[in-house]
Amino acid sequence: MSTRHAFVILGLSAAALAGCSSGFTTVEPRVLAPHELTLRYENEFQVHSPQGLVATGVRYRGLAEYVACVPDAERHALAAESAGDAAVGLTIAGLTLGVGGMAGLAGLAYQNDPDLMWGLLLGGLGVEAIGLIMTAIGRATKIDAHGNAVDAVNYYNDAVGSLGGRCGPRGAEIPQTQYIDPPAAPAPIYPVPVQPEVPMLPPALPEPEGTTPPQPADLPPERIILDNP
Repeated sequence: MSTRHAFVILGLSAAALAGCSSGFTTVEPRVLAPHELTLRYENEFQVHSPQGLVATGVRYRGLAEYVACVPDAERHALAAESAGDAAVGLTIAGLTLGVGGMAGLAGLAYQNDPDLMWGLLLGGLGVEAIGLIMTAIGRATKIDAHGNAVDAVNYYNDAVGSLGGRCGPRGAEIPQTQYIDPPAAPAPIYPVPVQPEVPMLPPALPEPEGTTPPQPADLPPERIILDNP
């Protein structure tokens, strides 16, 4: 491996460790129950209620207390907090090792001593590799934290939030459902009888003059009256 190749690898590793992205949501829900939770993203995930901000990622502090009356929601919220703490620790450690690994570039100053130069360069590469691995694990743990937070919000909304209730000191507090009498059933609609259509026969054509109307075959022959002598 040449000195130039080692320099390129160290630079790419540092760029990968320092890479990040940002973004934000632009649409906010307008129809919510009084204590229903929603998710937003403004360079970090945020859990909001109609009263204000509840928790932010990646640690999601305060979410478990807000959803404590729903066991499944509380379990996922605690898992989100734990995963968030681990993700922050791994990411900070990985970035620290990645930046520290760049000290291996100091080996370029000892080109007259190849053993020392390659020792520093390879040591820096090893430290940066460990930093990359820790940062990747931290990113995966961060995704777990977001997933658990979303599950906690969904469990809470299904059980309490979407019904207009909230988690109080004694558990779930859900307002009593207001029942409205259904409208009266409409009067039955009876079918209108339809008269069957009678086919119209075409008018009979007049018989032409000088023709004898046809006689039935079963009539007796015409009788001839003879004069008495």
